[in-house]
Amino acid sequence: MRRSLATGIAAAVVLALAGCVGIPTSGGVNDGAVIDDQVTPDFVVLPKDPVPGSSQEQILTDFMQALSGPQGGYAVAKKYLTSTLATTWDPDAGAIIRSGGYVIEQAGADTFTYSFSSRAIVNNLGQYQEQADAADQTLTFGFAQENGEWRISQAADGIVLSQSAFNVAFRERPLFFFDPSYTYLIPDVRWFPARQSTSTSVVRALLAGPSTWLQQAVVTAFPDATAIGEPVVDSGGVTVDLSTEALSASPLARDRMRQQLVASLDVSNIQMTVRGIELETPDSTGDRALVNPNVDAPVLVGGADGTAFGFDGGSGISQLGSLSTQVIAAGATAATLAADKQSVAIQGPSGSVLVALAGDSAATLIDDGPALVAPSVDPFRFVWSARADDASTILTWEVDGQPHPIATGLPSDNAIVSMRLSRDGTRLLLLLSTPVGPRLVVLGVIRQQNVPVDLGEPIDLPVGSGTPVDATWVDDRTVATIASDDAGSGLITAFEVGGPSTSLGRVQGAVAIAGGNAKTDGLRVLTAAGDIWRPRGSEGWVATGISASFLGTKQ
Repeated sequence: MRRSLATGIAAAVVLALAGCVGIPTSGGVNDGAVIDDQVTPDFVVLPKDPVPGSSQEQILTDFMQALSGPQGGYAVAKKYLTSTLATTWDPDAGAIIRSGGYVIEQAGADTFTYSFSSRAIVNNLGQYQEQADAADQTLTFGFAQENGEWRISQAADGIVLSQSAFNVAFRERPLFFFDPSYTYLIPDVRWFPARQSTSTSVVRALLAGPSTWLQQAVVTAFPDATAIGEPVVDSGGVTVDLSTEALSASPLARDRMRQQLVASLDVSNIQMTVRGIELETPDSTGDRALVNPNVDAPVLVGGADGTAFGFDGGSGISQLGSLSTQVIAAGATAATLAADKQSVAIQGPSGSVLVALAGDSAATLIDDGPALVAPSVDPFRFVWSARADDASTILTWEVDGQPHPIATGLPSDNAIVSMRLSRDGTRLLLLLSTPVGPRLVVLGVIRQQNVPVDLGEPIDLPVGSGTPVDATWVDDRTVATIASDDAGSGLITAFEVGGPSTSLGRVQGAVAIAGGNAKTDGLRVLTAAGDIWRPRGSEGWVATGISASFLGTKQ
């Protein structure tokens, strides 16, 4: 018999995700024609069948190991279940990632428990969530004999995997959506079982739309209710068969649909069809959206003596013309350079926020409010400022000084330690100090005609203990923070938005961090002594030989 268990995997997934965000699960998606997907995972685990004569405990042990093989809809794992349970058990309801060992104990004549601790889950939509602290879980399994062999008769939906098994059994596949200007493709990271139908799962998830926290910050080119058959791989690329709704898309929209598919499936060639007939699509060679835009490689700094501002690759600062002149004259303590290098958001020595425009002779004061955090600037030349002691409201400013207040939905007793916009301008990163400890959130930026008008609901990242110091974007899906201990040692941690976190080691006296290119290898950290450090493989963090009064941010 199968029933819902309060301590089961499905319940654990629901509890762990309470208060978190997902995508709609009803409406708007219909099935199309089915074509077998021939995609083969890079590496698979082939679990073993049940061994005749196995005890209940051995059946449970081998069943848990078989969960690392998702091929055929977990066909081998289902052999450990009674014939009744095998038809109703849903392994795709969610996955709990076990963070250590496990304990199997007998709880009754035909009942065993499986206990473990976990910090991360993947829900049925492929959304990964990691907790700052591990939580204990206990699952209950019932047993019955079938044809003289013990089989599992009672189990919750979903699966449990060790971290190493998860790394093999699941694949990270970001779904890509456009920013409202169609300039950038924005990742929405998901995780899918590594099986032949992975490409099908990716495309269906793409058509279902972005995660809730991103929904109003990004757009899709696919017409409403567009559905899919099954993508099939041929020698030249991937063919994706769509429902008739796709016929209503304009030539430009079809090109953008193809861009989303190419990026999400990570292939070089896509052919779209409707009921097997090719959907004519123009070439997008000259009008492709940017994915994970790069920045200039040298570090952006304010000179150690306050007389220079620009890029420093180790042989001195290369200044930025009139922009550098304005930054220096303003006595900047922080600065963010716009992607087009035509403007700089500046924090002056009194904490006020100014903007410097290329060709101007002096920076313009735009916010002289009390206790402001270091400002940011987006691709549409809006400068972002906020009070450090109140996270409930953020101001965005046009370069002529016109303000646009935005309510964050965050408590007013949350203090902002750091505020950084993603390079594509669709997401805002906030490192907060709250009455109950540090908090790290990412919020979607909602725009109308490129003007920021609102923020989506926050998604929390599992920042740990320590004094929050600074945060930055590493690339289009990863952020990094500094957290200081009582001895002033700064722990550097990278967090994938929709993926796991990774400790990157410590830098003594770390006070600021900025991203670059080359993922985490592009990070640079400024110390209180004015030295800039960088990561170097197994050596950890090493000094670059560059000194600075502040570390600038490159959009």
